[in-house]
Amino acid sequence: MASMIAPPSSRRFLTELSNLIGKRVEVVLIDGRKYVGRLLGFEHPEMNLVLSDVKVDDQTIPRLFIMGRVIAEIRAYETTIFDPREFADYVAKKLGLRPDAIRVYPDAGVVMIYNSIRVTAEGVEGAGPLAAKVNYVLKEYLEAKKRGEPLR
Repeated sequence: MASMIAPPSSRRFLTELSNLIGKRVEVVLIDGRKYVGRLLGFEHPEMNLVLSDVKVDDQTIPRLFIMGRVIAEIRAYETTIFDPREFADYVAKKLGLRPDAIRVYPDAGVVMIYNSIRVTAEGVEGAGPLAAKVNYVLKEYLEAKKRGEPLR
């Protein structure tokens, strides 16, 4: 029986594609047509995509579903600077958190702290003083990454 666990290269590909959700992409089809819009989601393993606010000629298509079998390229115009593993190490160091208090879900782009604070590139979900501190550290982390500064 074949293993259901994807090899590391496949997981990395899916992580990269997952990081593009919500970002502006251009999808080039095998017949040369191009569509630019926000990637809302994808279906694995078929690689079917759904884009929003797609500009075609003089009209905007609110939702466009593209079958994976006709896709030649996916071009990213925006990327995320949030790296869940890197942020987990950074927040642990900054706040003195125990390593077992933090869980990283790289494929989803999520860091969980004490199973109650959820951190993604979009922000911090949770309440209380620790969530406020994590939010501050996230902003500090993202600003340092934008400036290209080394993390301390």
